[in-house]
Amino acid sequence: MRTAIARSPIVAILAALFMLFAAPEESGGAAAPLAFKLAPWPQAAHSPGFRLRDADGAPRTLQNYRGKIVVVFFGFLRCPGICSAEMHKLAVVMKQLGERAANVQVLFITLDPQHDSPKLLKSYMRAFDPRFIGLTGTTAQINQATSSFQVQYTRVPQGGDYTIAHSTATLIIDATGRLRLVSAADSPVADLVHDITSLLSEPASAPKEN
Repeated sequence: MRTAIARSPIVAILAALFMLFAAPEESGGAAAPLAFKLAPWPQAAHSPGFRLRDADGAPRTLQNYRGKIVVVFFGFLRCPGICSAEMHKLAVVMKQLGERAANVQVLFITLDPQHDSPKLLKSYMRAFDPRFIGLTGTTAQINQATSSFQVQYTRVPQGGDYTIAHSTATLIIDATGRLRLVSAADSPVADLVHDITSLLSEPASAPKEN
């Protein structure tokens, strides 16, 4: 069933922006190896970062997860469907990775810190996989993170409240802290499992600071 947010023209604009960011470059910049099934992130682009805190209040940056494949999704807990659907898909991916999942960290960054308390974030993550980590911060910190990852979002009035239209990409960072791949909402589980497995098999190199 289509929701009010799905009918919003803002969503169509954000979808177009995502296609711009996620589409492989036809010229200039390095293309993803043929072994990967997901869309490549242009390797000429900078590596993103954030300064947020987890549900226990501990400060977190990408450096805290260096050495693991990091899977990042931006969303909000009152999301009408896509956020929970993506978290469910990532939970299935982790299950199919088996023992390899120990070297993968899924991060959910809230776009609605006013409503998504640390307690709610922790409960939401545990409902999908207790290894998932929810991150929050001030509005300024969230905006810095979305800008760094080129994620688009906007509040959309809904009755006396609001909902949030946002990019629905899942972003995959390799063990050295480089953003490598972008998974769309309709990317199959098999493609994520395949590409994360490929990243896990790459030789480690010196980490870079964000």
